[in-house]
Amino acid sequence: MKKMLIFAAILIVLFGAIAFINRAETTQSISDNQLSAEEQKKQETYYTNKTSSDELGKQLDAKNEATVYFYQTSCTHCMKVSPIVVPLAKELGVDMKVLDLQTDENGWDAFKIEGTPTIVRYKEGKEVSRIVGEQSEDEYKKWFESNK
Repeated sequence: MKKMLIFAAILIVLFGAIAFINRAETTQSISDNQLSAEEQKKQETYYTNKTSSDELGKQLDAKNEATVYFYQTSCTHCMKVSPIVVPLAKELGVDMKVLDLQTDENGWDAFKIEGTPTIVRYKEGKEVSRIVGEQSEDEYKKWFESNK
């Protein structure tokens, strides 16, 4: 009888511990989802000046000028770069379009993009400059200033 009581007590303690751990994980998961939703909202504000590969192709065929930021929403480097380059472009008066290669896969080949983030400057419909990868804010500022 004594062994049964000890066994029952151990089971109760184990089930209690499992319930406690499960509740803690659920609470953390909800917290993580809220954070990622807030972060996602913040990220979306960087991508308001969107274009598509079709629209960009038409602009370039018409020999227009354009500065285009090619990115992917799931790219960790883009997540670091966007909060730098989008406000910087606005501050410097650069009308920079953004093109999400994750949803518009035609852009990879059409514009010879090999990785993200990539910013390309076009004049008279032709590429004149590009900056690729994660760079410092100073590098982006120099690039924007020399490609106005």
